Amino acid sequence: MLSRFVALAAFNLLTLAGGAAFAATIDWRDANAVARAAADRHPATRRIEAEARSARERITTAGAYPNPMVMAGIQDLQVDLTHDRMMSMYMIGASQTIPRRSRRQALRSAAELDVRRIELEGASVRAEAECDALFAWYDIAAADSQIRSLSEVGKALDAIVEAVRARYEAGSAIQADIVRAQLQRSQIDHQILTTTGTRRSAVARLLPLLELPLTTDVPILHLAHSTEERTISGLREIADTHPALAALLTDVERRGQEIRLAELLKRPDINLEASYGMRPYEKDMFSLTARIELPVRRRTIEPRLREAIAERDVATARIEELRRTLLADLGAAWEAHAEATRQLEFHAERLVPQSKLALDSTRAAYEGGQTTLDAVLSSAAAYRLLEINNYDYLARHIKAIADFQAIQRGARRGAIGGAAMSSQSANVSMSSSATSSTEMK
Repeated sequence: MLSRFVALAAFNLLTLAGGAAFAATIDWRDANAVARAAADRHPATRRIEAEARSARERITTAGAYPNPMVMAGIQDLQVDLTHDRMMSMYMIGASQTIPRRSRRQALRSAAELDVRRIELEGASVRAEAECDALFAWYDIAAADSQIRSLSEVGKALDAIVEAVRARYEAGSAIQADIVRAQLQRSQIDHQILTTTGTRRSAVARLLPLLELPLTTDVPILHLAHSTEERTISGLREIADTHPALAALLTDVERRGQEIRLAELLKRPDINLEASYGMRPYEKDMFSLTARIELPVRRRTIEPRLREAIAERDVATARIEELRRTLLADLGAAWEAHAEATRQLEFHAERLVPQSKLALDSTRAAYEGGQTTLDAVLSSAAAYRLLEINNYDYLARHIKAIADFQAIQRGARRGAIGGAAMSSQSANVSMSSSATSSTEMK
């Protein structure tokens, strides 16, 4: 029992050491490098690779001749175990089933198409794994950027709190003003706490994709404000060369080979048998026999043929079904990118500069006794929310591009609008709504 415990502890230490070594090799600030590492280490990728190796080995045996049968024995021995001079003989022989060439070609074609289908599915799995990792990375970077921005807003509110305290000590402000200013500052800390939780959730999604322990430290990341180099390129259409669609088209071809094999049951294989018999008292004998199955029981063949045709129809219907899903996901990613881009431009050109100017001016006016504390706190709250929303839209903008590109590379589903879109947006919206309603009161 102790030895098993020691072995388990040693295994855990080696796993942690290996994970730490791998984590040190990752360029955490390169989202694409992290995504590639996640795809390389994804268990689905390794599964597809193993399935492809297995399918390639099946090509070698597909359509091969079956092993020959060897026979040996004695024939026509009398019941009392004495030899009949005319009939009893010692016999050796061999038989070989000869599959039809068309059958062997169909089996080999089906095996090759199966390899092609698995390889195409591998491209889809890899694109999806990279997209999942990118989404988690962008959520972490957005959270880190929001925390950094909130800290800067917090410094501005610290200055406001000190100004209110100075006016209170001078007798020109009441104690309630200090409490309200401190409450606004505490809301910043609360928002940072919430955003930190969002970051931890994103980290918890990313680390398993990299096969790293959940205790692994992910460095602080950052989302660049510039969006000039981040654009969606490509048409909003799904070509037949799309890996997921191509995999289904390949599957339809493979089903076609199965139909061909079912039809070939009406033309069964030939079996040849040759034997040599030695008679001790008479001349030896030689036999050559050909056998072929008579496909008279069509009721066992026709159902298999109809089944194969139905399976091909199912695979064909899946193509159009997947195409429509991909088109919808592609359109959703396109529109999400367009909306986020418009919001970012509006925030960058008008909302954020205006809110920053409003905060600076109202704070200066308050220090000069020209405005009320309510105006300062309202300006600070507006600036805080706009900074948070700005990074939220920036993350949406980048994730929409990643989603669009993942679909184009072969992903079978889009992440925009789904659970993979992260809970960050919901958390920010809830916090914004809660803060806005508090201020209205």
